[in-house]
Amino acid sequence: MNFMIIKVKDETKKVMFSDILYITSHPYKPHYIQIVTETETYDCLQKLQGIEEMYPEIFIRCHRSSLVNLSKIKAINSREKRIFLGEKGEHYITFSRRRYQDILHQWINKGGM
Repeated sequence: MNFMIIKVKDETKKVMFSDILYITSHPYKPHYIQIVTETETYDCLQKLQGIEEMYPEIFIRCHRSSLVNLSKIKAINSREKRIFLGEKGEHYITFSRRRYQDILHQWINKGGM
């Protein structure tokens, strides 16, 4: 399976893993997450932990409130604690210091280019 099914309001949508950059906790809505792609952001009622457990080969936790798609990582800046994502690395998300080694290891060994 190369997609996930999400429910957004009253609609059920299919989102391809290859389109997802990262997933983060919603900043304003408790219990909601934001699934961020190059073109859209989806708000859905789901838990990060559930996604992390269902798709461990695709997503890695980079922060307490964020998961990143391993295949979308273009660069990692250890000084600024940022992971650059997208076709040209135009999107970024921060990571926690204690997760740096695990992110780097997973990206080198499993992340696609």
